[in-house]
Amino acid sequence: MLDTSGSMDPKLLGKALGAIASYALSRDVFAVRFICCDARAYDRGWVRPEDLVHHFTLQGRGGTVLQPGVELLNALALRGDFPRGGPVLVITDGFCEEHVTVAMEHAWLLPQGHRLPFVPRGKVFSLSE
Repeated sequence: MLDTSGSMDPKLLGKALGAIASYALSRDVFAVRFICCDARAYDRGWVRPEDLVHHFTLQGRGGTVLQPGVELLNALALRGDFPRGGPVLVITDGFCEEHVTVAMEHAWLLPQGHRLPFVPRGKVFSLSE
C-alpha cells in the first residue's frame, strides 16, 4: 500500500518503488498487489516488480487516509485475490489518520525522521531522502 498524497516527495516515492521492486526480484516474487491511497483507495491490481521501476504511474495525490486501503486488502483476501495473512508494506510519510488497524502481517516504510501519529504494531523501516 502506498500513500500517494501530495506531501510525499516524488523522488522518495521513486526510491520506495525501487525498494519494493528490488526486494521482490531478489525473492523471486512474480507480482505485488498495489494499492494507492489518498482520500480513497485505488486498486492497481497485480504489478510485476520490474514494472514498478520502469512503467508505473501513481494514482491519487490528495489527502491521505490509509484505512480504506487496508479494508480493500481485507476484502481482496476474503475473495481469494490476496493472501489472507499478508504480508503488507505500508509506505507513507506519516501524515495520515491517527489510528490505522492492520490485522495482516505488515510493516511500515517512512521517510527518515518521520513518525506515525500512533504506536505501530508492525515493524517500521525508514528510507533516507
